[in-house]
Amino acid sequence: MNRRIRLRRLEGQISEVAYQFTRLHFSGFRDNDYLWRPAVNIFLCSSCLRICVELAGVDSEETRIQVAPGWLSISGSRTAPEPPCGDEEEISASHKAIRVLAMEISYGNFERSIEIPPGYDLERFHTEWENGLLWIFLPRRANA
Repeated sequence: MNRRIRLRRLEGQISEVAYQFTRLHFSGFRDNDYLWRPAVNIFLCSSCLRICVELAGVDSEETRIQVAPGWLSISGSRTAPEPPCGDEEEISASHKAIRVLAMEISYGNFERSIEIPPGYDLERFHTEWENGLLWIFLPRRANA
């Protein structure tokens, strides 16, 4: 009986260590500043280049877009998703997640650079956010 209690206690401690390690591993504690690259789809249309960037859970205010001849760079940050626990007053140690079963959603700082072919007006680009997707529209130059 005593052995069973020690094993349960050890299992609980191992679960806590695994949980904290996972949080540390997937937090911003890395050698490089950028932890992940968002997926993109790029469409070539007759009047513009359309870039779709998957940024679910990213605040548009936390996103930066930089353009330079031949390149477009998207960077920002996404916070780690945490399970809801109910009212703040009801949260106790027993409600926090103690075992991570899967951690596939990337978070932390991100950056994605995209090569832009010649003939696009980089100064006239515009963006739209729709359901966690950032759409970037780069119009063709009038003389291209």
